[in-house]
Amino acid sequence: MRVPWLDAPRSLLRVASVVGVAELGFATVVPLLPLYLKERLGASAALVGAVVATFAAVETIFKTTWGSLADRVGRRPVIVSGLLLSSTAPIIMTILRSAWLFIPLRLVDGMGSAALWPVAAASIADKAAGAQRATAMGALNMFFLSGLALGPALGLYVSAFLGGYTFGFFLASALLLTAAALAALTFGDGDGHRSAPAARPDRSPPRTGGFLRVARRSPRLFSMLVVAFVQMFGVGLLAPILAIYAHEVVRLSDQMIGTLFLVIVLAVAFASVPGGRLADRVGRPRAVIWGMVLASAGMWLLPLAAGDRLPILGLAALLLGGSYAVSSPAWLALMSEAAPRGATGMTMGASETAQGAGLIIGPLIGGVLYDTLGPRTPFLASAALLTAGAVLAARTLRVRRPAATPP
Repeated sequence: MRVPWLDAPRSLLRVASVVGVAELGFATVVPLLPLYLKERLGASAALVGAVVATFAAVETIFKTTWGSLADRVGRRPVIVSGLLLSSTAPIIMTILRSAWLFIPLRLVDGMGSAALWPVAAASIADKAAGAQRATAMGALNMFFLSGLALGPALGLYVSAFLGGYTFGFFLASALLLTAAALAALTFGDGDGHRSAPAARPDRSPPRTGGFLRVARRSPRLFSMLVVAFVQMFGVGLLAPILAIYAHEVVRLSDQMIGTLFLVIVLAVAFASVPGGRLADRVGRPRAVIWGMVLASAGMWLLPLAAGDRLPILGLAALLLGGSYAVSSPAWLALMSEAAPRGATGMTMGASETAQGAGLIIGPLIGGVLYDTLGPRTPFLASAALLTAGAVLAARTLRVRRPAATPP
């Protein structure tokens, strides 16, 4: 059956399904790894944090590199190699008996994980028609967020049912191997690297260093990367303290926090395709700007959601979730269109690297603000950064009307 919002529904949905299965595998490990390190190997909380941060940092750094390589050698060998590399990590986790050895293991794991998103997003950009691209990116977001939402619950359920964390690790490895097999069947030999020379035979795709020079010469592209960093910096401020705030200030139980996370993420996942379709209809720059304005409004409301003020919390969550569903697909489409010719993979990776940098720096500052200036301070700082990002996005993406032709 033809899906009306995609020109090539089968190939696009296959790419999105690779991301969904892979993210399900990655997310399965998320709740198991800290528990395994602390309860089975006796790791300190600081060491657990170092293990988690190592993965995030390496993944952030290598996204641009993998995207650049995919532009040169093709999409399939890069994404398959990355997923195969990551699929070995959960198996090795069951063998290691020293928590410190998880740091070099997560270096390898993060390198493999970094290949997934830039290659998949670039492939969607290659296949989707220009007028439908935000809708296609919405489908990609839907599969990604579904895997992210279901993975932690799946890992904990399997481990509890079978009586050990190692079973969850085995499941994660199997899911990543499945994603690698799907990727091998989905991506063609010529995806990515053959299309660029045909469009501009006298130019080869820029390498990573060359891309930085191109970005500096393109104020729009450079500003978009700055917006990506600022927005995720603001979001990252809340990463270490959001659950603590929900428990200590809003007075939510652990079960309620987990349920809210699952419901909100799944709701945003299923709203991503309609959100992308809306962006294609009203204009992607407008969708990004208004989405960021909604996110800023939701973040300004969150510090007011204390005690029994659950309606305010619900409104804030609605604004934040709705903003992501509308603005994220539009943002991905705009980034792919801003890419230098033959460097779509590298550009999508660079956008993810900019966002990842914000997600690394933000948590380091958010925890300090919470401890030293009070529990509402990280939310106020996040709201200020999201507002600044919205203003910068409005300046960067504004559409100038053509000058009137003199009679």
